[in-house]
Amino acid sequence: MTVRISTNPAKMAANWRVAMFGVANLFLATQRAFTSGDIPISPSELLIYLTVCVANVQKLMRERSIPDHFTATAILPREWVVPISRNAIASATGLPRETVRRQVERLIERGLLIEDCRGGVTPPAGVIEMLGLAPMLEPLLAEFTKTAEQLARIGVIEIHDD
Repeated sequence: MTVRISTNPAKMAANWRVAMFGVANLFLATQRAFTSGDIPISPSELLIYLTVCVANVQKLMRERSIPDHFTATAILPREWVVPISRNAIASATGLPRETVRRQVERLIERGLLIEDCRGGVTPPAGVIEMLGLAPMLEPLLAEFTKTAEQLARIGVIEIHDD
């Protein structure tokens, strides 16, 4: 059985404040998770960092079935990592290019990003273990689940058994 999840635009409009609260709260929970440890990172740096991380795994995420050995924290082979340019980061985030350039340089200096030989930037290999990021996943998913349940209860998110 396949489960499909969709949004209900009418319920979304009728519950705009609740839905927006959930989305904004997830962003704030992510910010808290990253800043609660040993990673002092500003909101704009986090936006840039997460944009780079998402861009870097886009090739893997487009696969119909992600190979089991890539689903956890194993280091991805470089051919699966897609670097992203500073211009693309600025486009994706809406931040000014100069701000992105400066903050990317700071993130590189702090070891959170590296220049990729193919152009652009990526997180360094092994960053999940290096920065001790694994423990932050459970509380973030718990917050996500709580938000998803609330949105499903009011009909903003619909779950279909296909």
